[in-house]
Amino acid sequence: MLKKSQYVYVVFTTFILVFLFSSPSVFAGNIKFNISFSEFILKNASPLISQIENQEGLGYDSLRKQINDLGCNPDVVLLPAILEQKAAYQFHSNVMKALEPCAVKRDTKRDIKQLLSNKEPYLIIAGESLKSPMSYFGHSLLLFLDEEDFYFSPVISVLAPTENLTATEQLLKGGFSQIPAEINVVPLHQILDSYNNRESRKLKFIKLPDSHFNKDRMIGFFDDKLSNTLTYNFFTENCSTYLFEALAYSCSCFDEAPKIITPVFLEKKVQETVNTERFELNSLFHNFNTEYKKLSTKERADVRDMFSNTQPISSNHSDDVGNVAVLASRLSFESYGRPNDSYGNILDTFGKEEALQRKIPLHHKADDKDLDGLSVSSAKIKFEKDSMDITLSAVDFNHFEQRSQHYLSSKLTAGAIEISAVNDSAKVESLDLVKIRSVTPLNFVTRTPSWRLRIGADRTESETLYPVVSAGLGAGFNVSQFMFYSLPSIELSRSATFPVYSGVQFKSNAFSIKYETKNLDTQSLSIYRRESHSFAYEYKIIKTKTKTNTTTQQISFSYYF
Repeated sequence: MLKKSQYVYVVFTTFILVFLFSSPSVFAGNIKFNISFSEFILKNASPLISQIENQEGLGYDSLRKQINDLGCNPDVVLLPAILEQKAAYQFHSNVMKALEPCAVKRDTKRDIKQLLSNKEPYLIIAGESLKSPMSYFGHSLLLFLDEEDFYFSPVISVLAPTENLTATEQLLKGGFSQIPAEINVVPLHQILDSYNNRESRKLKFIKLPDSHFNKDRMIGFFDDKLSNTLTYNFFTENCSTYLFEALAYSCSCFDEAPKIITPVFLEKKVQETVNTERFELNSLFHNFNTEYKKLSTKERADVRDMFSNTQPISSNHSDDVGNVAVLASRLSFESYGRPNDSYGNILDTFGKEEALQRKIPLHHKADDKDLDGLSVSSAKIKFEKDSMDITLSAVDFNHFEQRSQHYLSSKLTAGAIEISAVNDSAKVESLDLVKIRSVTPLNFVTRTPSWRLRIGADRTESETLYPVVSAGLGAGFNVSQFMFYSLPSIELSRSATFPVYSGVQFKSNAFSIKYETKNLDTQSLSIYRRESHSFAYEYKIIKTKTKTNTTTQQISFSYYF
């Protein structure tokens, strides 16, 4: 017979055990998740109206799902009174008023396990930013995709709030020490607005299949981190560092982590683990240039006229012309922060239906061409008449040397050394601490200057290795498949000089050609072919004006890793 105290103990223990096993997530951490419902409706009024009228589309599905979660009837969006006003602010007002009688207030604090479970994990890799040429290696996040609620699917990342830090503090603490970090969860529509549109970054969504990555362990990793004090360093504890640890914990298939992890490295490790399905969303900049390129000469002129015209816009133009005019206006306003005079007229006339996806983009597996940008280091061997050169680069990123289509031409080399061998002797020919060239074609929308920077050293004719600091600012533009640029520069070495670096680039599926010149004193013509993501070869002829004009021919082979 149990004593009263023993009985109470048994009942209490049994209750606790039942409670724990019936509620496995009771001790899961809570995290703030604000879906920004009102913002989504206001920013996407035009495409939402179109999708509501057609009763299909991912924006329409997400809107209905969120209204249902509020406790309202999703069919409220089909009421004629909701759609009678097409203006964004009035449409937003109509929707919010219709939801007032039934909507329940939702807590922004969410159980992280409940929030992320029953959704498919994807690694998001954001490409280089149109506004930040130093963001060549992108940014990484984790999406937990709900196919029935695409735009409000949660996206998780680790970031460092820097609002209260000065630029100097960010640089010193973030680069050479540590700053506090936090786990952040936002809806997908905010990621698309920020990265795809305002920063014009391409987004890659790489599926993390349960055959290799345990989703529960992945979620558990972040659940554990919620109770920890997190720190951030731009190099050794960045966004990709934490995601690498989460994926490694979920699959036990990654090697030991290197000291510095970049989004490109993270994508490469996932690709080496499994060639999984993916989909992509191109940037606003890319979409505008692609569609503008398809137009005839007259249609392009019509787009430019509409873009700069303050008068009412005629709707007699073709859908293609109207779509490109909308893309041009959105690019100018959303990415560059410069609304053109006819922005409102163009959007009122043609809408921006393509701003929301109609269905989830087609998935595909990466082919060899998709892997060109994942190898960030290189080793190159170059042969000419009586010598051989070897160049090793810790960082070697070059749009010209990638087979994918790019409307920018960016080049970043860092930590590079060129060693030449002649007659059984070797010497350092050049050093590059950093070498950047960023060419953004000018047009009626972009108006962005191109620039270059180099800090390194070159061997002169006197066989002395002299330091070089060089910077330039100029312009570039596209004509068909050709890209032209000219960059007047200042160069400090043994003395100050003012060279002009110019060039023309042509890219095709078979090969690429570039002509480059420095003050017309040194001219080179290169024919380049990328044979695979890891191997390429190049033929170059160089003409140099000296006391005796010289012409040299070179053949080089490149290995990327």
